[in-house]
Amino acid sequence: MTAPPAIAALAFTLDGARYAVPIGRVVEVLPRVRITALPGAPPHVVGVIRHRGAVRVVVDLRARLGHPARAPSVDDHLIVARAARRTVALLVDRATDPCEVTPAPAAELAVRSAHVLGVAQTADGVLVLQDLDAVLSLDDDRAVDRALEALEPPP
Repeated sequence: MTAPPAIAALAFTLDGARYAVPIGRVVEVLPRVRITALPGAPPHVVGVIRHRGAVRVVVDLRARLGHPARAPSVDDHLIVARAARRTVALLVDRATDPCEVTPAPAAELAVRSAHVLGVAQTADGVLVLQDLDAVLSLDDDRAVDRALEALEPPP
């Protein structure tokens, strides 16, 4: 059996844990900016931002992945990335470095989460590769659409 191919990824941290997303899906990394609340959105959707003329839904990955909430910090980053149905801004503690990883599929490990593509061992420890297509479920996406329609005036 051959090893899975290495992929380029962008690493980030949440509450000291290390994660990554495929770098080919990353549009841009931004410092934290003002986030406009989005009433009626799922709890892990903290609001929206305007990014290059488009409205982007901000997903708090701390909330999505079960990390404890904390106060906003000027050191927070937003990773703008293409998910399955829309481009989203992922709120993370800190985006770190691009890296190349060879993830073991999550199904082969003790990781049971719809949000995990795989896990890789790096020189700095374990890196959990996130599934961007699962960051918002279909129900989440529909709730976001309804909340965006109700938002007046648009951000």
